[in-house]
Amino acid sequence: MLRGATAILAAVLGCGCAAGVAWGQTAAAERLVVIDAGHGGVDPGARGPSGTLEKTVVLDIARRLEALLRADPSYDVRLTRTTDTLVPLADRPRFANLWRERKGTSPPSLFISLHANAHRQRSVRGVETYFLSEALTDDARRVAAFENAAQRFEESAPSDDPLGFILTDLRQNHYLRESSEGAALIQRRLASFHPGPDRGVKQAGFVVLEGAFMPAVLVELGFISNPEEEALLSSAAHQDRLAGELARAVFDFFERAGIDQPVTDRRPADSPASPVPLLGEPIAGGVRRASP
Repeated sequence: MLRGATAILAAVLGCGCAAGVAWGQTAAAERLVVIDAGHGGVDPGARGPSGTLEKTVVLDIARRLEALLRADPSYDVRLTRTTDTLVPLADRPRFANLWRERKGTSPPSLFISLHANAHRQRSVRGVETYFLSEALTDDARRVAAFENAAQRFEESAPSDDPLGFILTDLRQNHYLRESSEGAALIQRRLASFHPGPDRGVKQAGFVVLEGAFMPAVLVELGFISNPEEEALLSSAAHQDRLAGELARAVFDFFERAGIDQPVTDRRPADSPASPVPLLGEPIAGGVRRASP
C-alpha cells in the first residue's frame, strides 16, 4: 500500500515518466492539445447500419483536427493513437499528463476525446459534449457506460487504490470549471452547423477523462447508429467541417481571458523532448501500453 501511495504521489506531483512513450515536437509551443480518438484495434466502438466503425471515423477526424492545429506554431498537438490500435482508457490521460510534464512549465492544455454516439432507436440524432462529473440523467449514464465498456478489451483491470482516487479527484476538481467551459465552446461550434439537434453540454463519469490533470472533454460527434448521420460521419467533407469547428473551438478556449496563465506550479523539465509516438510496446490483444 505504501509503495502504491508513493507511486501515485510521484505521478500527481509530476515526478514520473514512462519509458515506453516517445515524445514529439519541442517544448517551444505555448499550448498543449491532446486529441484522443476513441476505441481502436480490437475495440471497434459503435457500428453503423452500413457497417461504418466508430474507431475509424474518429481517427480520421482526429488526424484532420491535428493538421489544422499544427498549422499554428503556438500549439503542441499530440494524438493518443495514430493507428488502428487499442490504447487502454487509463493510459490515454496518463499520456496527456506526461506530455504536459515533459514541457516542464505546466502549459495551458486541453484534452479532447472524440467519439461517435449510438442508440437502439435509429431515429436519434445530434451532437453533444461532455465533461467529467457525476451523470445527471439516465441518457448520460448510458453514454458513459457504453464508452467505458471499452475496458473489456483490455488485458488488466484498473487498480483500486483509495489514496490514488482521492488525489486524482482533487486534481480533477481543479479543472472542473474550465472543462465545462471548454465543453460549452465546442458544443456551440458544432451545433452551429450540424443538421441534427443540439443535445447540449452534459456531464458523466467517463473513464477516459479520469486522471487527466488538465481541462478535459469528450465529444460525441453524431449518432453513427442513425443512417443519415452515419453517412455524414463517413463523408470527407463533413469530417473536414467537424475538424474545422473543433479547431475554432480550441482557439476560442485558449483565447479566453486568463487561459494562458498556468494553473499549477511550474516545475523544472526533467529531460529534453525527443521524436514522437509509438505509444509504448505492443502486448497481447493489440494493446499498446506505456511502461511503468
